[in-house]
Amino acid sequence: MDLTEVIDAYLVESDELLREMEVILLRTESSLPTEDDMNAIFRAVHTIKGTAGMFGFDSTVSFAHVVENLLDELRSKTIPFQIPLTEILLKAKDHLSYLVSEETRGKISSDKLSFGQNILDEMKPFLLASVAKDPIQNQSSNESVAESNKTIHHQSNLEQKSENDSKNSISSYLISFRPNQNVFSHGLDPISFIGYLKKIGTILSLKTIEQFLPEGNEYDPENCYLGFEINFKTDKDLETVQKVFNFIEQDCFLHIYPPGFNVLDLVDLSNQLPEEEIYLGNIWKEIQILNDQTFLLYLEEIKIRKTGIPSTALANTDSHTNLKTKITPEIPEQSKETQKSMTIKVDSKRIDNLINRVGELVVSCANMNQLIGDSDDSNLQESSQMVIRLLNEVREISLKLRMVPIGESFQKYSRIVRDLGKDLQKDIRLITEGDETELDRNIVEKLSDPLTHLVRNACDHGLELPEDRLNVGKPKQGTIRLNAYHEAGNVIIEVSDDGNGISKEKVWKKGIEKGLVTGEIPDSDEEVYKLLFHPGFSTASQITNVSGRGVGLDVVSKNIEALRGTITVKSTPSQGSRFILRLPLTLAIIEGFLVAVGKSHFIIPMEMVLECLHFSDDHKTESNQFFALRGNLIPFLRLKDYYPCESEEEAFRENIVIVRNGEKKAGIVVEKLLGEYQTVIKPMGSVFRHVKGVSGSSILGDGNVALIIDVPSLFERTITVENQKLLNHRG
Repeated sequence: MDLTEVIDAYLVESDELLREMEVILLRTESSLPTEDDMNAIFRAVHTIKGTAGMFGFDSTVSFAHVVENLLDELRSKTIPFQIPLTEILLKAKDHLSYLVSEETRGKISSDKLSFGQNILDEMKPFLLASVAKDPIQNQSSNESVAESNKTIHHQSNLEQKSENDSKNSISSYLISFRPNQNVFSHGLDPISFIGYLKKIGTILSLKTIEQFLPEGNEYDPENCYLGFEINFKTDKDLETVQKVFNFIEQDCFLHIYPPGFNVLDLVDLSNQLPEEEIYLGNIWKEIQILNDQTFLLYLEEIKIRKTGIPSTALANTDSHTNLKTKITPEIPEQSKETQKSMTIKVDSKRIDNLINRVGELVVSCANMNQLIGDSDDSNLQESSQMVIRLLNEVREISLKLRMVPIGESFQKYSRIVRDLGKDLQKDIRLITEGDETELDRNIVEKLSDPLTHLVRNACDHGLELPEDRLNVGKPKQGTIRLNAYHEAGNVIIEVSDDGNGISKEKVWKKGIEKGLVTGEIPDSDEEVYKLLFHPGFSTASQITNVSGRGVGLDVVSKNIEALRGTITVKSTPSQGSRFILRLPLTLAIIEGFLVAVGKSHFIIPMEMVLECLHFSDDHKTESNQFFALRGNLIPFLRLKDYYPCESEEEAFRENIVIVRNGEKKAGIVVEKLLGEYQTVIKPMGSVFRHVKGVSGSSILGDGNVALIIDVPSLFERTITVENQKLLNHRG
């Protein structure tokens, strides 16, 4: 049996759970976790442990089991949450992430197993009740337990509590099982799980909950409306019983009380179930969980909680003062349930394949439209326009399938900032904005390294030490901001800090030392900051674990260019720096503006095009490289000066396309304006991959190839050429 797809799903689900766990744990450094937070962390570890157990990943199960014990004690408030636990649980999360990833490949090094054991050893002082009860942890913790007076004292309390609770405790399991309404659509049958219970024990009694069964005209046979209360007896432990429901655990509300629970536990459970408390009490009496005496106690306790008036019947009962709820599951919120039912997980390769096919369809449709355009058949032309309109809608929908919020990627930098702050002895806060901004999934994945380098650079180079900030009147805590937003068909991502800023003089001096530049420092900040992205360039006085080797910003620049994006730097001394990444929305299909020079065709990204104008003879002198546009001078270039273009016999008047890149405007002089064109981006071959000014190619409807102009790169190349001419002229 091939388990590849199932294991892949396990890896994806575990990664999501561990990311959620990390986000919650990072919040606990500033505020104590809520009950919902602790339940979410516990569920994450418990789910990973259960799924790993099904595949026989014993190392993951053993480690997660002990972590789960600690979390169970925390959420039941047997032990209070303390700040040192955040660090320990973050380490446990990292180790779980390693185990989940590597055990699927069968690779677990002895060093990592020892590292995991060290984490468990750090938990020992906090593990109170579970140490005495849990055989797995007990094997590695007996010595520590014997030395801990606190643990011994807690055990004696538990024993005393057990004696007090024995009068009203129940000797069998109670299973409250409420499958979600959409459980059938996930291919799950609740009855099969109940039937499996018979293999490990005996169902003493079972009651089907029909309270929410709709009327005949509203009944949907594809929905599940039933719930179940089960009185179950077995000699197996709680973990074995829970494993019966592993596959359906995410699609139901499930609560299992092991033998020894009591009346107050049932009252707490009744507050979490959708049915009325009195109705549930009668159900539990019917399946012999409650007898006449305990049913009366159950009703009295409900009365106390609703009215606040104490009852003499319960005041004389020892169990009332000693009972505590050990398990407090929560009913999933309706909004979360609705969202889960409306979300479908699809293999990303299928989406990529769909977009590739849509791209080919766009090319074919353009060819068809060109052929039909020469026809005199109006009906055929009308049908062609309808097909094109529908194809545009399909294209938009297919591209949105691959769009994901950038906020999911931003989350991981909270941990990076936290850890670096501790290593560098700096107090750093990370603020993220524009988390809902959507970007192509492929771009988001490739942004991970550049953003990591920029965040690390801001922590080390950008922000000062706390005492230095206080000396200059700044808050002790430094701030790093990650901001994302849309602008002119692009996505802008800014990484900024409120630190020292960048010293232009220091950067230029370092550039001279390395032989990269000569002469006086230029007025243009852009010319100076470009040195930061040169391979091997660093202004750090010494090499550290974080920076100083001069490879970070070089990697950033290359990766951003590979994504057809640009990066600019803005900095103010003593106030901070800002790195601005400008990226395309997608790498697959774009709206383009088709132009021609001679027999050669070029495509300019439509979001950069502002307007098109006739280029008069007054602007054709080589000495004048500026175009007068409504009182402003716009620099321009001719495409034929930069790309070999085969000229045509017929002479065409020139036109100028005004484009915008960020805050800058410029002109591109061409011969023919051919209009908007849906462009399917094809990567350049290895021979042309490093050609400046070209970001890709596209196949036109007639089979010809058009080059896609990389406007930022083309203008950078032009500036370099012009500067060189100026230097030669001065020389």
